[in-house]
Amino acid sequence: MSIVREMAAAGPGCAVANGILNAFETTKVKLQLQDPVRPAYSANTSWGVMQQIVREEGFVRGLLTPGLSASLTRSCIYGGYRVGLYSTIRDELRFLQNNNNKSSRDQQRPSSNPKALTNVIVMRIASGMITGGIGAMLTCPLDVVRTRMQADAGLVNKNGIYVTGLRRGQAVRYNSMFSTLVSILKEEGLAKGIYRGATVTVARASLLNGAQLASYDTLKKISGRQEGPILHLTCALASGVIAQTVVMPIDTIKSSMMMGNNWGNVLKVLRTNGPIWLYRGYLPACAGQGLIMVLQMPLIEQFRRFLGVEAI
Repeated sequence: MSIVREMAAAGPGCAVANGILNAFETTKVKLQLQDPVRPAYSANTSWGVMQQIVREEGFVRGLLTPGLSASLTRSCIYGGYRVGLYSTIRDELRFLQNNNNKSSRDQQRPSSNPKALTNVIVMRIASGMITGGIGAMLTCPLDVVRTRMQADAGLVNKNGIYVTGLRRGQAVRYNSMFSTLVSILKEEGLAKGIYRGATVTVARASLLNGAQLASYDTLKKISGRQEGPILHLTCALASGVIAQTVVMPIDTIKSSMMMGNNWGNVLKVLRTNGPIWLYRGYLPACAGQGLIMVLQMPLIEQFRRFLGVEAI
């Protein structure tokens, strides 16, 4: 029952945070996927693009609501697995390691033993990667739907043609989360449609979650401070920035593949634009990830406390 409570605490916490900050995710996706030769947005900065979208479409319609239903649904499921199962997997790995070692001295005092500290951090990274990978595999279809809906978002005229956004001049193809899912499945199938880019998605989620939760967990432990909102906020912000920096290249490739591109297209874009393309949209992504963690982890910690579960 402890696992159920942990997952129940994690899902809503992730959903609330991702919902509030969906604008950053929308901006990041649009920046990653716009044509560099004929960009849809004239601004040269992430903030400028956000301002242009707000001027043309409004904040709610242009940035806050695109892909929101898919994002919230995915967050509840994905968050429940990636954060909710983390402590259980971490403790199980620690138990197995202790049983496999003849001496438990290293585990008792990891702070005074560099090798033991490294082992602890590796276990935390592995735990995050396992839970992140499981959650990502289960929710990959919703991730594809969210990306498509965010990329397509824009104002539509009475003829059903986009007049703003990346698909300016083209007809609307997606209307809701469910219809988008059905449409992709019918037109593109399972492997090449709703599970397009699943390998990259799972790799990205594993790295993100491993870096994010391991750094959050480790920063809390080495701080020596008691559990509380200030500790949760500072460690959450730092872990969000660390994690997004690690996964940004995979994040960009994932978004590109979810829009229908294959590895050949991705490599062509990379050769044309150089390695800097992999960090396109980094600032809104980093801001979004840091802010998501600042909201997400303290909420999850409070939900865990309310449900009678120990802090992460």
